[in-house]
Amino acid sequence: MSEPAPIVGYCTNVHAGVNVDAILSNLRTHAYSVRQSLALRALPVGLWFSENAVREAIETPNLDRIRHSLREMGLVPYTFNGFPQGDFHSAVVKHRVYRPTWWEPSRLKYTQDLIRLLDQLLEPGRFGSISTLPIAWGSPQPTSDQWRSAADQLMTIAEQLSHLYESTGRRIVLALEPEPGCAITDTASLRRFYIDHLSERTLGASRAELARTYITMCHDVCHAAVMAEDQQAEFVACRSEGIRIGKVQISSAIRVAWNKLDSEGRVAALQEIGQFAEDRYLHQTLVRYSDGTSQLVEDLPGLLADISGPEDKRLLNEWRIHFHVPIDIASWGRIESTQDEIDRFLDLMMVQKDFGSPEMHLEVETYAWGVLPESLREPHLHQGIARELQWLHGRLKAKVQPTGFEHHA
Repeated sequence: MSEPAPIVGYCTNVHAGVNVDAILSNLRTHAYSVRQSLALRALPVGLWFSENAVREAIETPNLDRIRHSLREMGLVPYTFNGFPQGDFHSAVVKHRVYRPTWWEPSRLKYTQDLIRLLDQLLEPGRFGSISTLPIAWGSPQPTSDQWRSAADQLMTIAEQLSHLYESTGRRIVLALEPEPGCAITDTASLRRFYIDHLSERTLGASRAELARTYITMCHDVCHAAVMAEDQQAEFVACRSEGIRIGKVQISSAIRVAWNKLDSEGRVAALQEIGQFAEDRYLHQTLVRYSDGTSQLVEDLPGLLADISGPEDKRLLNEWRIHFHVPIDIASWGRIESTQDEIDRFLDLMMVQKDFGSPEMHLEVETYAWGVLPESLREPHLHQGIARELQWLHGRLKAKVQPTGFEHHA
């Protein structure tokens, strides 16, 4: 395949709507304002439709209205976020975001509806991607029958996408998104899933090629950072297994370097971290110990409640917290972000170049603006999103000119 051309946008799950009217209203309020702030002729957007919203959207009158509205606002869809299937902005999301699983028929139906909608919204000749749930939450681990059922449903999607390409020339891929604590918790476990369920050994040569073409990986930089992955080593290993990168979510996690703080500093940092222990989303935390071992804790609030004091052994090395913070912020108070991992990915992208996809889809995914501590929030959401895109565009400009950033003369 030819070298992918990076397309840069942001994920609109940060201002999601429960139906078509709400989605279009939020796009006009926020995404259109982002485009104006950046003085762009067109702004790529990663769209999110819930299960109910996508069913409404694929009805012909609504489909025409969505197309017209996107054109009018200068918004160009290129990718969908198909991970959350239900209400992503309910008061408590937590583990609900991992349901339904990939062995349940409703996950298959939802993804098929997303494919149908994305095919209708993409510009002629454009490549599309859909990120999706990494099978299920990881506790309890899926049974062997559940793994097989999930793989079977994914192959149903691969066959549908292959048929779409053969009949229309439209290429869309599905991209499994590893997340800490899930059944596919990191890049290594994604490879294991491929080897066990989507390889030539299990599918035969032709179907394994079908899987490699259409069931790709969504690399979320925040998730990789939480799991302390070496992105280059992981990508090399994926390439050796024929796993393609269909989409990249540009995102930052929280890093707390306890080993750089004295006892008084650790007390202050605990107070600062406590501001991120909120009730809507799950904030998996990797605790790295001074002896080189690590432990993945399910959620930040429970971990903080269990800390005995500043001399607790869990405060002697480092924490990495799954909380999507604005990508343009490197540090605040005694806390750092994993922004440097984004730079590492961009450097890797320039060296690696061919990730096996016709285009490289980069999507800023800071969905947690609404639950950030007050000191980090923006009074106007579009200004924060625009600032993130400007930061990423600045980083990219020195490396390669992305498409989708066409400034007015």
